[in-house]
Amino acid sequence: MSSTEITRLVIIGLVAYLMGNINPAIILGKIKGIDIRKEGSGNAGMTNAIRVMGLGAGITVFIVDVLKAFFAVRIGYNFGGDTGAMVAFGAVVLGHCFPAVWGFKGGKGVAAAFGAAFALNWLSAIAALVIAGVIFAITRRMSIASIVAALAYPALIWFYEPDYFYFSIGAAAFLVIMHLANIKRLAKGEEKPLTIGGKENVEEKEYAEAKPALDASLQGKPLSAEEKAGLNASDQEFEDLSLGESPVAADATKEPALVAAQASEASRPEPEPMDYYEGTVIPELGDKARKIAVIGSGSFGTAMANLLVYNGHDVTLYGRNKAALDAMKETRMNERYLPYVILSDRIRYTNNIRNAVRGKDMVVFAVPAQKFRQVSAKAAQYLEDGVIVINLAKGIEKKTLLRMSEVAAETIPGVRYVALSGPTHAEEIVRNTPAGIVAASADEEAARIVQDTFMSGQLRVYTQKDVTGVEIAGAVKNVIAIATGISDGMKLGNNARAALMTRSIHEIKRLGDAMGAQPETFAGLSGIGDLIVTCSTNLSRNRRCGLLIGLGLSAKDAVERVGSVVEGYYTADAVCDLAKKLDVDMPVCKATQAVLKGRILPEKAVSMLMSRDKKDELK
Repeated sequence: MSSTEITRLVIIGLVAYLMGNINPAIILGKIKGIDIRKEGSGNAGMTNAIRVMGLGAGITVFIVDVLKAFFAVRIGYNFGGDTGAMVAFGAVVLGHCFPAVWGFKGGKGVAAAFGAAFALNWLSAIAALVIAGVIFAITRRMSIASIVAALAYPALIWFYEPDYFYFSIGAAAFLVIMHLANIKRLAKGEEKPLTIGGKENVEEKEYAEAKPALDASLQGKPLSAEEKAGLNASDQEFEDLSLGESPVAADATKEPALVAAQASEASRPEPEPMDYYEGTVIPELGDKARKIAVIGSGSFGTAMANLLVYNGHDVTLYGRNKAALDAMKETRMNERYLPYVILSDRIRYTNNIRNAVRGKDMVVFAVPAQKFRQVSAKAAQYLEDGVIVINLAKGIEKKTLLRMSEVAAETIPGVRYVALSGPTHAEEIVRNTPAGIVAASADEEAARIVQDTFMSGQLRVYTQKDVTGVEIAGAVKNVIAIATGISDGMKLGNNARAALMTRSIHEIKRLGDAMGAQPETFAGLSGIGDLIVTCSTNLSRNRRCGLLIGLGLSAKDAVERVGSVVEGYYTADAVCDLAKKLDVDMPVCKATQAVLKGRILPEKAVSMLMSRDKKDELK
C-alpha cells in the first residue's frame, strides 16, 4: 500500500470519526434543557432518548445516527474502496461512542453501526434489523435485541457479502463489549424493559421502584441498604446546598478521629421528632399572601419552604423523587436531610416542575451552583416575565466562570433576580433559631419584597444592591471552609484557623475589587458572617470534607465520604481560574485547589503558605 493510499485512508478515518461526533441525542437534550448523559441510563443514544425525551425524539435520534454513519461509509467507499468503507465504518462508530466533542461520552453504537452496515451491504443490515425487531418484541429490552443482532451479523454478512466477514466479527465484538454493563444486569435480572415517554414517565418509574421502600419506612420497618438506595437514588440532580447539611450525612463522617478533630460541636438529632413552630400563629395575609415555588427538596429548600409557610404564604416544594416527596407529606419530615424536625402540613409537594413554577409570584432555587443553569433553563419556559427569582446557591459556574446572577441572565432573562445569602444553616433555620441573611439585588424593590416575605420573628433579612460582592463572598468561603477543615484535621490549632480565615477575607476582597464589588459587603453577613459559620461548624459539609483530607483521606474519598455535594470542591477550580484571568493573588485558594487536585499534600500546602515573601498585612 502506497503512502498516498495510507494518507487517503487516514483522512477517511478522520472525516468519519468527526461525522460520528454528531450526536443528536445530546443536541436534542440540550435544546430541551436536559443533559441526557445524566438522565435515564446515562447513554447518549436512541434507547435512552426514547426513555427520557419520548418516542419522537428517539426516532429522530435513530434517523440522524443511521444517516451520518451511512454517508460516512459511502464516502469511505467512494474514495477508498472496500478498505476505505471498513475504515469509515470503524471510525464513525468510534466517533459516535467516544466523541471528542462531547467529552468522549456518547452512545453504544447500535444505530450508527446499523447505518454503516446498511451502507456496506443493505441486505445483511436489514436482516439484522428484522432479528433485532423480533427479539425486542419478545423481550421488550433493546439491549438483548442489539446483542443478538450483533452476534448474528457475521453469519449474515458471510451469506450476503463474505469479503467483509472478518471485519464483521470485529464490529460485532465491539458492540457486545459496549453492552457489557447490560449483560451484567441481564445476568442479575436487573435489566429493565424500555419505557416510552418523557421525563414525567421516568419519574413515575422511579416512584414505582422506590415505593416498596417508602411503604416499609411508613410502617416503621427497618430499610435495607438496597431499599434506602432506591428511595434516594433518583434525587441526585437536586442534591442539597452547601448552606446546610443533614445530621444524618454528618454522622457518615463521625469516625473517632474526625470527632477528635472537630473544632466545635455540631447540633445532633433529637431522640424524638419535634415541631419547633408549635404554637406559632400563622398570619392570615389574604390577598397579600404570595404564591411561592421552592425548587429543590434538600435541607435548605425544605427549611425555607417551612419558614415561608409559617410566614403565611402559599408554598409548593419541588423535588424529582416522588417517593421521597410522598414520604415527606405522609410523615411531615424530611428524614434524609432534616430528621427529627416536624414540618408544616401546609407545604404542598410536586415532582412536576411545570406545576411547581407556573403562576407563582416567587420562585426559590435551592439547587447546587453547578446545577443552576440546567434547572433554571428547564423551568424557564414556565416562568412568567417579571417573576421574582431567589437563588440560594453559592458558587461560580465551573465551565464559564460566571456568577449565578450571570447564569440567570442567560437562562431566565425576564425575571427579577435576588441573591439570598448569609450565615444560615438549614438545621438551625428549621429549628426556628435566630439568624440574619441578606437579600441582594440590582432591583431594590424586588429585594424589599423578598425582605418582607422572608422576615420572621427569628430571621432578620437585610437588603443591599451589591449582588457581585454577595455572590463572590458566598462562593469563595466554601473553598476557605475546606482549607480550615484541613487545618483542623491536621490539628494545627485555633491560631492557624483564625489566621487562615482572616487572610482569606483579604483574598475574597481582592477578587471582589477586581470584579467591581463594594468592599463593605465583605464585612457584612454575606462576607465575614458566612465565612465564620462555614469555617467553624461541622454542619458545613465543606469543612467536614476538609477535616477528612486533613486526617489523611484523598480529596475524592473525602467528597464521597461526606455523601452530598461539596460546593467548595467544584468551586475551587472556578475561583482559581477566575483569579488567574483577573491577575488576583489568592494563595490560600490556590493551595487548597492544589491539595484537592492531588498535586501536593496538605503538609506541603502549609509550608508553601508559611514561606511566602514578607508583605504588608493590608496589601
